[in-house]
Amino acid sequence: MDEQVTLFLEMAVGPVLPEWIRLLPLGTVELVDNREPFTVDQESLEVMVEAYRQRGVDLVIDYEHQSLKGERAPAAGWIKDLEAREDGLWARVEWTGQAEEYLKAREYRYFSPVLRLDAKGRKPLALLHVGLTNVPAIKGLAPLVARYGGEGVAAEVQSQAGQTYLALQRELRTAQMEEEEKEVQESLIRRLGSTGEESLAVLVEGFLGELTKALNLAEEAMAADIIAAVRALGARVEHGEAVQEEMAALKVQLKEEVVARVVEEALSQGKISPAQRVWAVEYCRQDREKFQAYVAQAPKVVPVGEELPPFGAGERGSPGLMAHELAICRSMGILPEIFHEAKAEMERARK
Repeated sequence: MDEQVTLFLEMAVGPVLPEWIRLLPLGTVELVDNREPFTVDQESLEVMVEAYRQRGVDLVIDYEHQSLKGERAPAAGWIKDLEAREDGLWARVEWTGQAEEYLKAREYRYFSPVLRLDAKGRKPLALLHVGLTNVPAIKGLAPLVARYGGEGVAAEVQSQAGQTYLALQRELRTAQMEEEEKEVQESLIRRLGSTGEESLAVLVEGFLGELTKALNLAEEAMAADIIAAVRALGARVEHGEAVQEEMAALKVQLKEEVVARVVEEALSQGKISPAQRVWAVEYCRQDREKFQAYVAQAPKVVPVGEELPPFGAGERGSPGLMAHELAICRSMGILPEIFHEAKAEMERARK
């Protein structure tokens, strides 16, 4: 983008504050208050730059030279560097937020440098500070914001800038749309399996023809027909997946019912005790045939349908235990009196 277009864009989006400003022109500098003019030559420029660098601090830009009055003097900006150029003394400025607002609103438009001159008052030796002002002492000083000419020129440039900016925006959007369209076409060509030699229209037509055949549709089927057929196929696939999930759930349920029945049969035969139920269920889940073989060979450990004599008739324990309670004690190796005490404690807790 060339400098003219950059200028147009700057003026279109609003005033642009300069980072570098020319504080003094090279040659004779005339003043507006009838004071004698002074001369700026290359030697005086170099002397002022050297004095600034020897000082080693930033120079302040204040408002209305308040630094000279001994009053509160807030900074409008700071001079960060000075350069002696072919057309005069230039300063690199870092503006404060308040100063930017003033300048963009054109509440302040000019500046005024404060200099130390030689004994004859004809050449500047040092730059002391700069003040923002609307009454500059130097004749013909260009405004800080409208620095490309007067107000009329700035307005004309801004109008041209607006038109140029809108034209550039349209060109940019058009270029972006063309690039996006190109990327989409290239992506479609790759996805359709082409080397890129055929046109996109030919590839799409061939793809739709193959899809129509695969869906058993008529050759003259429209896009809406193809979409409807694809959706119907998808629905059938989803239904088939749901049926498979239901069948898998039924298989799991059936397996659990078989395991429960086999374990209950082993319990009813007295081949395992109730305390072995959890172990038996897990064993049967892992390998039902091995579990059934184990049950077939296992001895009866729990009497079924028999009344056992109470404790005290040849066995240690407390009287009153039921036959199945005695069988549990035998199968688990628990002393009958301990079982009786635990049972009595549970009965008391329930009461």
